[in-house]
Amino acid sequence: MTRTLVKRGLIVLSLLITTCRANELKDYCSMHKFDNLPQGGLRFTKEVVTTEYANIGSFKALHCCLRGYRSIEWYKDNRAYPWPGGESHFILYPESANQTIYAQKVRASDGGRYSCRARNDTTILEGDITLDVLGEKSGGYTGKPLPTYKPVSQLVPLGGAARLFCEAYLGKVYLPDAKNSVTWSKSDSNVTLPNHGRIAQHQVSRENNQIIGSYLEIEDITLEDYGEYKCEVSNGVDEEITLPAHIYRQEPQFALGLQNGSWRKSFLVGILVLLLLISAAAFYARCWLPLVLLCRDKFAPLEENDGKECDALVCYHEKDSSLVIGIVIPTLESRHRYKCTGLELSQLNQNWGLEISPHAATSRRVIVILSPSALGNVWNETSVAAVLKQLSTLATRTIVIATKDLPDATTIAKRSSRDDTGELALDRLKILHWQETGKPTAGSQKFWYMLRLAMPPVRPVSADNSCQSVAMIVQANGKCGQQKARSRESLEVLV
Repeated sequence: MTRTLVKRGLIVLSLLITTCRANELKDYCSMHKFDNLPQGGLRFTKEVVTTEYANIGSFKALHCCLRGYRSIEWYKDNRAYPWPGGESHFILYPESANQTIYAQKVRASDGGRYSCRARNDTTILEGDITLDVLGEKSGGYTGKPLPTYKPVSQLVPLGGAARLFCEAYLGKVYLPDAKNSVTWSKSDSNVTLPNHGRIAQHQVSRENNQIIGSYLEIEDITLEDYGEYKCEVSNGVDEEITLPAHIYRQEPQFALGLQNGSWRKSFLVGILVLLLLISAAAFYARCWLPLVLLCRDKFAPLEENDGKECDALVCYHEKDSSLVIGIVIPTLESRHRYKCTGLELSQLNQNWGLEISPHAATSRRVIVILSPSALGNVWNETSVAAVLKQLSTLATRTIVIATKDLPDATTIAKRSSRDDTGELALDRLKILHWQETGKPTAGSQKFWYMLRLAMPPVRPVSADNSCQSVAMIVQANGKCGQQKARSRESLEVLV
Protein backbone atom coordinates (compact mmCIF):
# COMPACT_ATOMS: atom_id res chain seq x y z
CA MET A 1 0.00 0.00 0.00
CA THR A 2 2.78 2.36 0.94
CA ARG A 3 4.69 1.57 -2.23
CA THR A 4 1.58 2.28 -4.32
CA LEU A 5 1.16 5.68 -2.69
CA VAL A 6 4.82 6.51 -3.26
CA LYS A 7 4.55 5.55 -6.93
CA ARG A 8 1.44 7.65 -7.36
CA GLY A 9 3.14 10.56 -5.65
CA LEU A 10 6.14 10.29 -7.94
CA ILE A 11 3.87 10.18 -10.98
CA VAL A 12 2.01 13.29 -9.81
CA LEU A 13 5.31 15.05 -9.07
CA SER A 14 6.63 14.11 -12.50
CA LEU A 15 3.50 15.49 -14.15
CA LEU A 16 3.79 18.72 -12.18
CA ILE A 17 7.44 19.11 -13.15
CA THR A 18 6.62 18.43 -16.80
CA THR A 19 3.78 20.95 -16.71
CA CYS A 20 5.99 23.60 -15.08
CA ARG A 21 8.72 23.03 -17.65
CA ALA A 22 6.21 23.29 -20.50
CA ASN A 23 4.86 26.57 -19.13
CA GLU A 24 8.40 27.88 -18.67
CA LEU A 25 9.31 27.06 -22.27
CA LYS A 26 6.11 28.59 -23.58
CA ASP A 27 6.22 31.80 -21.52
CA TYR A 28 9.94 32.59 -21.51
CA CYS A 29 9.90 34.81 -24.63
CA SER A 30 6.67 36.57 -23.69
CA MET A 31 7.89 37.84 -20.30
CA HIS A 32 10.23 40.74 -19.45
CA LYS A 33 10.48 41.97 -23.02
CA PHE A 34 12.17 45.25 -23.97
CA ASP A 35 9.96 48.32 -23.64
CA ASN A 36 9.62 51.00 -26.32
CA LEU A 37 11.15 49.07 -29.19
CA PRO A 38 11.02 50.98 -32.51
CA GLN A 39 8.18 49.98 -34.79
CA GLY A 40 8.84 47.35 -37.43
CA GLY A 41 11.98 45.47 -38.32
CA LEU A 42 13.65 42.28 -37.14
CA ARG A 43 14.75 42.62 -33.50
CA PHE A 44 15.55 40.70 -30.33
CA THR A 45 12.78 41.23 -27.78
CA LYS A 46 14.96 40.52 -24.72
CA GLU A 47 18.57 39.90 -23.82
CA VAL A 48 20.22 36.91 -25.52
CA VAL A 49 21.97 34.78 -22.88
CA THR A 50 25.45 34.19 -24.27
CA THR A 51 26.59 31.27 -22.07
CA GLU A 52 24.57 28.37 -20.69
CA TYR A 53 25.49 25.59 -18.24
CA ALA A 54 23.91 22.20 -17.54
CA ASN A 55 24.70 19.03 -15.59
CA ILE A 56 24.70 15.68 -17.32
CA GLY A 57 21.24 14.13 -17.20
CA SER A 58 19.43 17.39 -16.39
CA PHE A 59 16.79 19.22 -18.38
CA LYS A 60 18.04 22.12 -20.51
CA ALA A 61 16.50 24.75 -22.81
CA LEU A 62 18.08 27.40 -25.05
CA HIS A 63 16.13 30.50 -26.07
CA CYS A 64 16.36 33.12 -28.81
CA CYS A 65 13.49 35.63 -28.49
CA LEU A 66 12.74 37.73 -31.57
CA ARG A 67 10.05 39.55 -33.47
CA GLY A 68 9.46 40.43 -37.12
CA TYR A 69 10.99 37.25 -38.53
CA ARG A 70 9.82 34.94 -41.29
CA SER A 71 11.96 31.99 -40.22
CA ILE A 72 14.39 30.92 -37.49
CA GLU A 73 17.09 28.35 -38.14
CA TRP A 74 19.18 26.71 -35.43
CA TYR A 75 22.80 25.63 -35.86
CA LYS A 76 25.26 23.75 -33.70
CA ASP A 77 28.88 24.39 -34.58
CA ASN A 78 27.68 25.70 -37.99
CA ARG A 79 25.64 22.55 -38.69
CA ALA A 80 21.94 23.11 -39.33
CA TYR A 81 19.13 21.50 -37.30
CA PRO A 82 18.09 18.64 -37.08
CA TRP A 83 21.20 17.01 -35.63
CA PRO A 84 22.03 13.33 -35.31
CA GLY A 85 21.85 11.88 -31.80
CA GLY A 86 25.59 11.55 -31.54
CA GLU A 87 26.02 15.29 -32.01
CA SER A 88 23.11 16.84 -30.09
CA HIS A 89 19.88 15.68 -28.47
CA PHE A 90 18.24 19.10 -28.59
CA ILE A 91 14.94 19.41 -30.45
CA LEU A 92 12.64 22.29 -31.37
CA TYR A 93 9.83 23.31 -29.07
CA PRO A 94 7.08 24.09 -31.64
CA GLU A 95 4.80 25.99 -29.25
CA SER A 96 7.44 28.74 -29.02
CA ALA A 97 7.46 29.38 -32.79
CA ASN A 98 10.98 27.92 -33.11
CA GLN A 99 12.42 30.38 -30.58
CA THR A 100 13.34 27.55 -28.16
CA ILE A 101 15.18 24.22 -28.37
CA TYR A 102 15.43 21.81 -25.42
CA ALA A 103 16.73 18.42 -24.26
CA GLN A 104 15.07 16.29 -21.57
CA LYS A 105 18.42 14.84 -20.46
CA VAL A 106 21.65 16.54 -21.37
CA ARG A 107 24.61 14.44 -22.50
CA ALA A 108 28.25 15.38 -22.80
CA SER A 109 27.98 15.46 -26.59
CA ASP A 110 25.37 18.24 -26.36
CA GLY A 111 27.99 20.82 -25.41
CA GLY A 112 29.08 23.31 -28.07
CA ARG A 113 28.20 26.59 -29.77
CA TYR A 114 24.56 27.00 -30.78
CA SER A 115 23.33 29.77 -33.06
CA CYS A 116 19.88 31.04 -33.93
CA ARG A 117 19.62 32.74 -37.32
CA ALA A 118 16.46 34.74 -37.97
CA ARG A 119 15.46 36.19 -41.35
CA ASN A 120 12.88 38.43 -42.93
CA ASP A 121 12.69 39.83 -46.45
CA THR A 122 15.60 42.22 -45.97
CA THR A 123 17.54 41.38 -42.80
CA ILE A 124 19.38 38.51 -41.11
CA LEU A 125 19.89 38.55 -37.33
CA GLU A 126 21.98 36.00 -35.43
CA GLY A 127 22.56 35.17 -31.77
CA ASP A 128 25.22 32.81 -30.36
CA ILE A 129 24.88 30.67 -27.22
CA THR A 130 27.69 28.52 -25.84
CA LEU A 131 26.60 25.46 -23.80
CA ASP A 132 29.03 23.96 -21.27
CA VAL A 133 28.12 20.55 -19.81
CA LEU A 134 29.29 20.14 -16.19
CA GLY A 135 30.02 17.11 -14.02
CA GLU A 136 28.81 13.58 -14.31
CA LYS A 137 25.74 13.61 -12.10
CA SER A 138 22.54 15.61 -12.27
CA GLY A 139 22.36 18.44 -9.73
CA GLY A 140 25.93 17.89 -8.67
CA TYR A 141 27.34 21.41 -9.18
CA THR A 142 28.16 23.23 -5.93
CA GLY A 143 30.90 25.60 -7.00
CA LYS A 144 31.10 29.31 -7.61
CA PRO A 145 28.17 30.89 -9.50
CA LEU A 146 28.80 30.91 -13.26
CA PRO A 147 27.61 34.07 -15.07
CA THR A 148 25.36 33.37 -18.05
CA TYR A 149 24.72 37.05 -18.85
CA LYS A 150 26.85 39.95 -17.67
CA PRO A 151 25.18 43.37 -17.44
CA VAL A 152 26.11 45.88 -20.14
CA SER A 153 26.89 49.51 -19.32
CA GLN A 154 24.59 52.06 -20.94
CA LEU A 155 24.45 55.68 -22.09
CA VAL A 156 21.15 57.19 -20.97
CA PRO A 157 19.97 60.82 -21.30
CA LEU A 158 18.64 62.74 -18.34
CA GLY A 159 15.00 61.78 -17.84
CA GLY A 160 15.38 58.57 -19.86
CA ALA A 161 15.04 54.95 -18.79
CA ALA A 162 17.68 52.28 -18.16
CA ARG A 163 17.51 48.50 -17.91
CA LEU A 164 20.31 46.28 -16.55
CA PHE A 165 20.17 42.48 -16.47
CA CYS A 166 22.39 39.90 -14.81
CA GLU A 167 22.05 36.13 -14.58
CA ALA A 168 24.12 33.19 -13.31
CA TYR A 169 24.02 29.40 -13.03
CA LEU A 170 24.29 28.08 -9.46
CA GLY A 171 23.03 24.49 -9.57
CA LYS A 172 21.67 23.11 -6.30
CA VAL A 173 23.08 23.13 -2.80
CA TYR A 174 21.49 20.47 -0.64
CA LEU A 175 21.66 22.30 2.69
CA PRO A 176 18.57 23.26 4.69
CA ASP A 177 19.48 26.93 5.14
CA ALA A 178 21.12 27.49 1.74
CA LYS A 179 19.21 29.60 -0.74
CA ASN A 180 20.26 31.04 -4.10
CA SER A 181 19.93 34.83 -4.27
CA VAL A 182 20.61 37.76 -6.58
CA THR A 183 20.47 41.45 -5.59
CA TRP A 184 21.19 44.83 -7.17
CA SER A 185 22.77 47.74 -5.31
CA LYS A 186 24.66 50.91 -6.11
CA SER A 187 28.40 50.61 -5.70
CA ASP A 188 28.67 53.65 -3.41
CA SER A 189 25.91 52.27 -1.16
CA ASN A 190 25.30 48.91 0.48
CA VAL A 191 21.53 49.41 0.47
CA THR A 192 19.70 46.85 -1.66
CA LEU A 193 17.51 48.50 -4.27
CA PRO A 194 13.71 48.13 -3.87
CA ASN A 195 11.43 45.73 -5.75
CA HIS A 196 8.95 48.40 -6.89
CA GLY A 197 8.76 52.09 -7.69
CA ARG A 198 10.79 54.31 -10.00
CA ILE A 199 13.85 52.17 -9.29
CA ALA A 200 12.99 48.49 -9.04
CA GLN A 201 14.59 45.09 -9.45
CA HIS A 202 12.69 42.03 -10.63
CA GLN A 203 14.10 38.60 -9.87
CA VAL A 204 13.65 35.74 -12.33
CA SER A 205 14.62 32.08 -12.30
CA ARG A 206 14.44 29.09 -14.60
CA GLU A 207 15.14 25.38 -14.72
CA ASN A 208 14.05 24.70 -11.15
CA ASN A 209 15.92 27.71 -9.69
CA GLN A 210 19.29 26.46 -10.90
CA ILE A 211 19.61 29.67 -12.94
CA ILE A 212 18.65 32.96 -11.32
CA GLY A 213 18.79 36.53 -12.52
CA SER A 214 17.47 40.02 -11.93
CA TYR A 215 16.33 43.00 -14.00
CA LEU A 216 17.14 46.47 -12.67
CA GLU A 217 14.83 49.06 -14.22
CA ILE A 218 15.18 52.80 -13.61
CA GLU A 219 12.66 55.30 -14.99
CA ASP A 220 12.98 59.10 -15.29
CA ILE A 221 16.69 59.05 -14.54
CA THR A 222 18.03 61.90 -12.38
CA LEU A 223 21.60 63.07 -11.85
CA GLU A 224 21.88 60.96 -8.69
CA ASP A 225 21.07 57.79 -10.64
CA TYR A 226 24.22 57.92 -12.76
CA GLY A 227 27.12 55.79 -11.59
CA GLU A 228 28.15 52.17 -11.06
CA TYR A 229 25.75 49.41 -10.06
CA LYS A 230 26.62 45.88 -8.97
CA CYS A 231 24.75 42.62 -9.23
CA GLU A 232 25.65 40.14 -6.46
CA VAL A 233 24.81 36.46 -7.01
CA SER A 234 25.19 34.00 -4.11
CA ASN A 235 24.48 30.31 -3.54
CA GLY A 236 23.68 31.00 0.12
CA VAL A 237 26.74 29.19 1.45
CA ASP A 238 30.15 30.66 0.74
CA GLU A 239 30.23 31.26 -2.99
CA GLU A 240 29.40 34.68 -4.44
CA ILE A 241 30.20 36.76 -7.55
CA THR A 242 29.76 40.46 -8.31
CA LEU A 243 28.90 41.71 -11.79
CA PRO A 244 29.31 45.51 -12.22
CA ALA A 245 27.80 47.87 -14.82
CA HIS A 246 27.70 51.64 -15.29
CA ILE A 247 24.96 54.04 -16.28
CA TYR A 248 26.55 57.02 -17.98
CA ARG A 249 24.91 60.30 -18.89
CA GLN A 250 24.26 60.80 -22.58
CA GLU A 251 24.59 64.43 -23.58
CA PRO A 252 21.81 65.90 -25.76
CA GLN A 253 22.59 65.39 -29.41
CA PHE A 254 20.88 65.40 -32.76
CA ALA A 255 20.68 61.78 -33.82
CA LEU A 256 19.11 60.41 -36.98
CA GLY A 257 17.67 57.46 -35.11
CA LEU A 258 17.80 55.25 -38.18
CA GLN A 259 15.88 52.06 -37.90
CA ASN A 260 17.35 48.74 -38.83
CA GLY A 261 18.05 48.78 -42.55
CA SER A 262 16.94 52.39 -43.06
CA TRP A 263 20.55 53.55 -43.40
CA ARG A 264 20.55 51.90 -46.80
CA LYS A 265 17.60 54.02 -47.86
CA SER A 266 19.29 57.15 -46.50
CA PHE A 267 22.50 56.26 -48.32
CA LEU A 268 20.62 55.75 -51.59
CA VAL A 269 18.73 59.02 -51.10
CA GLY A 270 22.05 60.79 -50.47
CA ILE A 271 23.53 59.33 -53.65
CA LEU A 272 20.42 60.36 -55.59
CA VAL A 273 20.59 63.92 -54.23
CA LEU A 274 24.30 64.09 -55.10
CA LEU A 275 23.61 62.90 -58.65
CA LEU A 276 20.81 65.46 -59.00
CA LEU A 277 23.11 68.25 -57.81
CA ILE A 278 25.86 67.18 -60.21
CA SER A 279 23.33 66.97 -63.05
CA ALA A 280 21.93 70.39 -62.17
CA ALA A 281 25.45 71.87 -62.08
CA ALA A 282 26.31 70.28 -65.44
CA PHE A 283 23.01 71.47 -66.92
CA TYR A 284 23.64 75.00 -65.64
CA ALA A 285 27.22 75.04 -66.96
CA ARG A 286 26.05 73.89 -70.38
CA CYS A 287 22.67 75.55 -70.73
CA TRP A 288 22.66 78.81 -68.77
CA LEU A 289 23.60 80.88 -71.84
CA PRO A 290 20.83 79.40 -74.05
CA LEU A 291 18.30 79.90 -71.24
CA VAL A 292 19.33 83.52 -70.67
CA LEU A 293 19.22 84.16 -74.42
CA LEU A 294 15.79 82.54 -74.73
CA CYS A 295 14.34 84.63 -71.89
CA ARG A 296 15.94 87.82 -73.26
CA ASP A 297 14.55 87.27 -76.77
CA LYS A 298 11.10 86.40 -75.44
CA PHE A 299 10.58 89.09 -72.80
CA ALA A 300 12.98 91.98 -73.53
CA PRO A 301 11.47 94.93 -75.43
CA LEU A 302 12.30 94.96 -79.14
CA GLU A 303 14.50 97.74 -80.49
CA GLU A 304 12.22 98.83 -83.30
CA ASN A 305 10.82 102.07 -84.72
CA ASP A 306 14.09 103.76 -83.80
CA GLY A 307 15.03 104.96 -87.30
CA LYS A 308 17.79 102.36 -87.67
CA GLU A 309 18.23 100.56 -90.99
CA CYS A 310 19.95 97.40 -89.76
CA ASP A 311 20.78 95.45 -86.62
CA ALA A 312 24.54 95.32 -87.08
CA LEU A 313 27.21 97.14 -89.07
CA VAL A 314 30.03 94.60 -89.51
CA CYS A 315 33.36 96.38 -90.03
CA TYR A 316 36.45 94.53 -91.20
CA HIS A 317 39.81 94.78 -92.91
CA GLU A 318 40.08 93.29 -96.40
CA LYS A 319 42.30 90.49 -95.05
CA ASP A 320 39.39 89.38 -92.83
CA SER A 321 36.79 89.48 -95.60
CA SER A 322 36.55 85.67 -95.85
CA LEU A 323 35.66 85.48 -92.16
CA VAL A 324 33.04 88.23 -92.39
CA ILE A 325 31.50 87.54 -95.82
CA GLY A 326 31.78 83.78 -95.49
CA ILE A 327 30.82 83.13 -91.85
CA VAL A 328 29.82 86.02 -89.59
CA ILE A 329 27.25 87.85 -91.74
CA PRO A 330 25.63 84.69 -93.27
CA THR A 331 25.34 83.07 -89.82
CA LEU A 332 23.78 86.14 -88.21
CA GLU A 333 21.32 86.65 -91.08
CA SER A 334 20.33 83.13 -92.07
CA ARG A 335 20.46 81.30 -88.74
CA HIS A 336 19.66 84.06 -86.26
CA ARG A 337 17.53 86.45 -88.38
CA TYR A 338 19.61 89.61 -87.90
CA LYS A 339 19.83 92.31 -90.59
CA CYS A 340 23.49 93.09 -91.23
CA THR A 341 25.52 95.47 -93.41
CA GLY A 342 29.22 95.06 -94.15
CA LEU A 343 31.80 97.88 -94.16
CA GLU A 344 35.34 97.27 -95.37
CA LEU A 345 37.85 99.50 -93.57
CA SER A 346 41.00 101.10 -94.98
CA GLN A 347 44.63 100.25 -94.25
CA LEU A 348 44.93 103.29 -91.95
CA ASN A 349 43.64 101.87 -88.66
CA GLN A 350 44.22 105.19 -86.89
CA ASN A 351 41.26 106.57 -88.90
CA TRP A 352 38.84 103.69 -88.33
CA GLY A 353 36.74 105.71 -85.90
CA LEU A 354 36.16 108.40 -88.52
CA GLU A 355 35.32 105.79 -91.17
CA ILE A 356 32.82 103.95 -89.00
CA SER A 357 31.08 106.91 -87.35
CA PRO A 358 28.95 108.09 -90.35
CA HIS A 359 27.57 104.59 -90.96
CA ALA A 360 27.11 103.70 -87.27
CA ALA A 361 24.22 106.13 -86.88
CA THR A 362 21.98 103.88 -88.99
CA SER A 363 22.81 100.67 -87.11
CA ARG A 364 21.79 99.34 -83.69
CA ARG A 365 25.17 97.64 -83.13
CA VAL A 366 28.66 97.99 -84.56
CA ILE A 367 30.71 94.80 -84.91
CA VAL A 368 34.44 95.24 -85.57
CA ILE A 369 36.72 92.33 -86.53
CA LEU A 370 40.13 92.94 -84.95
CA SER A 371 43.04 90.76 -86.09
CA PRO A 372 46.85 91.02 -86.23
CA SER A 373 46.74 91.19 -90.05
CA ALA A 374 44.37 94.17 -89.86
CA LEU A 375 46.96 96.00 -87.72
CA GLY A 376 49.87 95.22 -90.03
CA ASN A 377 50.88 92.28 -87.83
CA VAL A 378 51.74 94.70 -85.02
CA TRP A 379 49.83 93.14 -82.12
CA ASN A 380 50.86 94.88 -78.91
CA GLU A 381 49.41 97.10 -76.22
CA THR A 382 50.04 100.30 -78.16
CA SER A 383 48.45 99.29 -81.46
CA VAL A 384 45.49 97.53 -79.89
CA ALA A 385 44.86 100.35 -77.40
CA ALA A 386 44.79 102.91 -80.22
CA VAL A 387 42.04 101.03 -82.07
CA LEU A 388 40.01 100.25 -78.93
CA LYS A 389 40.14 103.89 -77.87
CA GLN A 390 38.64 104.97 -81.21
CA LEU A 391 35.89 102.37 -80.97
CA SER A 392 35.01 103.34 -77.38
CA THR A 393 34.11 106.85 -78.57
CA LEU A 394 31.40 105.63 -80.96
CA ALA A 395 27.86 106.54 -79.96
CA THR A 396 26.54 103.12 -81.00
CA ARG A 397 27.11 100.06 -78.83
CA THR A 398 30.19 98.34 -80.21
CA ILE A 399 31.19 94.65 -80.24
CA VAL A 400 34.84 93.77 -80.88
CA ILE A 401 35.59 90.27 -82.21
CA ALA A 402 39.31 89.59 -81.66
CA THR A 403 40.82 86.72 -83.64
CA LYS A 404 43.75 86.56 -81.20
CA ASP A 405 44.02 86.96 -77.44
CA LEU A 406 44.26 90.63 -76.54
CA PRO A 407 47.23 91.95 -74.56
CA ASP A 408 46.57 92.58 -70.88
CA ALA A 409 43.54 94.87 -70.54
CA THR A 410 44.97 96.68 -67.51
CA THR A 411 48.20 97.42 -69.35
CA ILE A 412 46.24 98.65 -72.37
CA ALA A 413 44.16 101.02 -70.24
CA LYS A 414 47.23 102.39 -68.40
CA ARG A 415 49.21 102.89 -71.61
CA SER A 416 46.25 104.65 -73.24
CA SER A 417 45.77 107.06 -70.34
CA ARG A 418 49.52 107.75 -70.19
CA ASP A 419 50.08 108.33 -73.91
CA ASP A 420 46.91 110.26 -74.76
CA THR A 421 44.77 112.94 -73.27
CA GLY A 422 41.60 110.85 -73.32
CA GLU A 423 40.98 107.63 -71.39
CA LEU A 424 40.09 104.23 -72.81
CA ALA A 425 36.70 103.04 -71.54
CA LEU A 426 36.81 99.26 -71.99
CA ASP A 427 33.47 98.90 -70.23
CA ARG A 428 31.79 100.56 -73.24
CA LEU A 429 33.01 97.75 -75.50
CA LYS A 430 31.89 94.13 -75.65
CA ILE A 431 35.03 92.15 -76.50
CA LEU A 432 34.63 88.55 -77.71
CA HIS A 433 37.29 86.05 -78.71
CA TRP A 434 36.89 84.20 -82.01
CA GLN A 435 37.95 80.54 -81.99
CA GLU A 436 38.61 79.01 -85.39
CA THR A 437 37.48 75.36 -85.56
CA GLY A 438 38.00 74.64 -89.23
CA LYS A 439 34.30 74.06 -89.92
CA PRO A 440 32.20 76.02 -92.44
CA THR A 441 30.33 77.71 -89.60
CA ALA A 442 33.35 78.09 -87.38
CA GLY A 443 33.39 79.36 -83.83
CA SER A 444 32.26 77.78 -80.58
CA GLN A 445 28.63 77.68 -79.49
CA LYS A 446 29.52 79.84 -76.50
CA PHE A 447 30.87 82.55 -78.84
CA TRP A 448 27.63 82.69 -80.83
CA TYR A 449 25.51 82.77 -77.66
CA MET A 450 27.60 85.64 -76.27
CA LEU A 451 27.44 87.51 -79.58
CA ARG A 452 23.66 87.12 -79.78
CA LEU A 453 23.29 88.33 -76.19
CA ALA A 454 25.17 91.49 -77.18
CA MET A 455 22.88 91.97 -80.20
CA PRO A 456 19.31 93.36 -80.05
CA PRO A 457 16.46 90.96 -79.20
CA VAL A 458 15.42 88.88 -82.21
CA ARG A 459 12.38 90.07 -84.17
CA PRO A 460 9.34 87.77 -84.26
CA VAL A 461 9.37 85.38 -87.22
CA SER A 462 7.02 86.49 -90.01
CA ALA A 463 6.71 86.08 -93.77
CA ASP A 464 7.69 89.72 -94.41
CA ASN A 465 10.75 89.47 -92.20
CA SER A 466 11.80 86.26 -93.93
CA CYS A 467 11.60 87.92 -97.36
CA GLN A 468 13.47 90.97 -96.09
CA SER A 469 16.16 88.74 -94.59
CA VAL A 470 16.71 86.94 -97.92
CA ALA A 471 16.76 90.27 -99.74
CA MET A 472 19.32 91.61 -97.30
CA ILE A 473 21.65 88.68 -97.94
CA VAL A 474 21.56 89.39 -101.68
CA GLN A 475 21.84 93.12 -101.09
CA ALA A 476 24.77 92.70 -98.71
CA ASN A 477 26.66 90.62 -101.24
CA GLY A 478 25.85 93.10 -104.04
CA LYS A 479 26.80 96.18 -102.05
CA CYS A 480 30.15 94.87 -100.89
CA GLY A 481 31.91 96.81 -103.66
CA GLN A 482 29.82 99.92 -102.94
CA GLN A 483 30.82 99.91 -99.24
CA LYS A 484 34.46 99.55 -100.22
CA ALA A 485 34.11 102.49 -102.63
CA ARG A 486 32.48 104.66 -99.96
CA SER A 487 35.24 103.84 -97.50
CA ARG A 488 37.91 104.81 -100.03
CA GLU A 489 36.06 108.06 -100.90
CA SER A 490 35.97 108.95 -97.21
CA LEU A 491 39.68 108.26 -96.99
CA GLU A 492 40.39 110.58 -100.00
CA VAL A 493 38.41 113.38 -98.35
CA LEU A 494 40.40 112.93 -95.14
CA VAL A 495 43.66 113.04 -97.06
